[in-house]
Amino acid sequence: MTTLTAPDKRLRVAVIGSGVSGLSCAWLLSQSHDVTLYERENRIGGHTNTVTVPGADQPVAVDTGFIVYNEANYPNLTAMLEHLGVATKPAMMSFAVSIDEGALEYCTQGLSAIFAQKRNWARPRFWRMVGDILRFQKEAPRELAELERSGETLDAWLGRAGYSALFRDAYLLPQAAAIWSCT
Repeated sequence: MTTLTAPDKRLRVAVIGSGVSGLSCAWLLSQSHDVTLYERENRIGGHTNTVTVPGADQPVAVDTGFIVYNEANYPNLTAMLEHLGVATKPAMMSFAVSIDEGALEYCTQGLSAIFAQKRNWARPRFWRMVGDILRFQKEAPRELAELERSGETLDAWLGRAGYSALFRDAYLLPQAAAIWSCT
């Protein structure tokens, strides 16, 4: 193995982007190297952007780009926050959908929330979607390696596996949009 530089030599490192990943890299690398952080926006934070909105009694700070943080899924971020002395709080994880100006709404925070719209109890398509959600959560992890190997698209697999259009449009697409901060 060839070493490009001596281990004790300080390097000049450029980090592009000041989102959480860029800031984390810059912080860690700065422990032993000279780091320059480049950001095209006039603020740091990337997706995470705190804005102040009017509240009932006082202004409220809202993080617009950050969906959720939990220690189990972000061990490196957790370690950095602990090192910096930043306190965290547990967050409730749920997912809510409203489609076509409220024509279809549900939330994943328990059975009563799934059927918050009482008419969903009588909708066979909705029941099919709920069944597809449960089936997807069981099947998808098993199928992932094969899908990656074959190059089959998710949409093609959903069709071949018999998932409903409502599952795709009212669950999977909104879920992906939420995870990747899309609208």
